[in-house]
Amino acid sequence: MGVFRKVEVLTDYTRKGTFQEESEPRKIVISIYYPDTDGLLDNNESEMKYMDLFRPCEQHAREILQDIGMNMDIIDGLSTSISEGALQQKSKRSYPVIIYSPALGLDRDMYIYNIQALVKREFIVVTVSAAYEAMFTVSPSGEFMNQSEVMRTIQATDYSELHHLISIRKKDIKYVLDHLSNLNSRMESLDMDKVGIVGHSIGGATALDLTMEDDRIKAAVLLDASMHLYIENEVKNTVPLLVIRQKASTLESLSIILQEKIANDFIKGQEKLFRNWNGYKSFLKIRKATHMSFSDMPLFEEDETLYHRTCGIHNQINELVANFFQEHLLNQGNAYSTFISYNHSDFCVINGSGDEIL
Repeated sequence: MGVFRKVEVLTDYTRKGTFQEESEPRKIVISIYYPDTDGLLDNNESEMKYMDLFRPCEQHAREILQDIGMNMDIIDGLSTSISEGALQQKSKRSYPVIIYSPALGLDRDMYIYNIQALVKREFIVVTVSAAYEAMFTVSPSGEFMNQSEVMRTIQATDYSELHHLISIRKKDIKYVLDHLSNLNSRMESLDMDKVGIVGHSIGGATALDLTMEDDRIKAAVLLDASMHLYIENEVKNTVPLLVIRQKASTLESLSIILQEKIANDFIKGQEKLFRNWNGYKSFLKIRKATHMSFSDMPLFEEDETLYHRTCGIHNQINELVANFFQEHLLNQGNAYSTFISYNHSDFCVINGSGDEIL
């Protein structure tokens, strides 16, 4: 099944100057991905290359990706199942909606591996930009929003600054949810009673916060979320929750790659979330994953072994996330419960401390 993408720019006129470079009201760029259930894309002629995702500013995007060490020959060779398209004015049916919030610095669409997999399972996926926080944000008009200078000064231990970024993202996503509801009043293609959210890193912390605040979110997936930024909220913690961690899921393993304070706070947050979440919860660890394995980024590096390992990790994530939403957002069957009940060499169930549950 092919995938359509429609890019929109929303403007929240109630917010201005969120970042110093942002003199106008807050702009939120979103990509709406939806399934080609009518088979209009069967000839594959209009499918986009990966860099086409950043049209009409591919060259600007290319320069930044090259500057951070990405192999452009590899990226140029990557294809997608995606074609640009306009949303149908009236849909034959409605589809569940998944909101996607990226990691710190990443573009909203750098999760194509998972976006395509979800859309092919007949979810509509809406990726939400983090303009001026991401390395770049591209508007269809050709406006290229560079990362704010302030992002260069924020350290991993600047919790107050990171919480401020989360608050900006939450307002953005709430505005997007309002927009989708208004859009759906005309198109009827979105099942706004079945909205899930996926977040990676600080996007995962955002997804968790929003899930505890906004009744519209009915299921949440956290991809190696920033647990050290978790703020406990016992008012609304009954939504089905899937937490997927990288291989460094314990204090001992995290202390090797993170500062001591962050590692300690991270595990404390993870333990609190595991202990206090009252709804269905599933905590997993993917044995070979690193923090960036949850994005497309490792696919851009010149390392064939890493590429194949990442593809395997992506396949596991796709199965876990799609089956979780199928069972716990759509209430259809027990595909997720069945899938994780078997012994898997690639992932395992963990407790709040990150230890494998045997």
